[in-house]
Amino acid sequence: MKTLPESLIRHPLIAATALILSLLWAGQSAYAAKAKKDKLPSFAQVEEVVLRYFDSLPGYQPGGILARSEVEPVFDQLKMLGWRVVDAKAMLARVPADQDFLVQQLRTKKGRKFAAKIAGYPGGYDRIDRLTRIPNGRKLLSDLIRGKGGYELIEYMTSSQGGKNLGKLLGNVPKGADFNKPTGRIYTVKDLLAELKTRYIALTQPEKKPGAVGTR
Repeated sequence: MKTLPESLIRHPLIAATALILSLLWAGQSAYAAKAKKDKLPSFAQVEEVVLRYFDSLPGYQPGGILARSEVEPVFDQLKMLGWRVVDAKAMLARVPADQDFLVQQLRTKKGRKFAAKIAGYPGGYDRIDRLTRIPNGRKLLSDLIRGKGGYELIEYMTSSQGGKNLGKLLGNVPKGADFNKPTGRIYTVKDLLAELKTRYIALTQPEKKPGAVGTR
């Protein structure tokens, strides 16, 4: 791009005109950025769409485990609302697949009752997920689901020091590493909303940290 001769740039009228044009351009750019930001729905609208969608699903259980095929349409609805979640595929990959052992077990009649209990424990889903990865863990989980009071073991593991110590011991068995830590998967609607809120705040208010979301 060619520049004006220095003699012209120094001319007061031309210099003033250039200054005005630069200010106008900056103002238009800021306005365009604000307009783009304003097109996003509020997070309250996002949460409403997500909750309404899941409430409409036959057999949906608040706090119950999600399956990937159920979550995928959520991103289409958010796109229609005005927010295209750029890493939707990466988020979907973190939702248990429809044929996942956990989904299959926790969608049975007894499994739903079990899920209703462990959903209230911090890291409850993470613990049973990690349990299924160690030797004989799947059988143990199936027995816990079918047996009376099986959820109490998960309560113990997530809410007591003794349970945490047990988790450390299980961390030493094959495939038991990081037993007490989150898996990073998205198990429930509450998890999904938390992930969406993190992305929403990073997009709209990068200086703020995400807060709590709903309990579903």
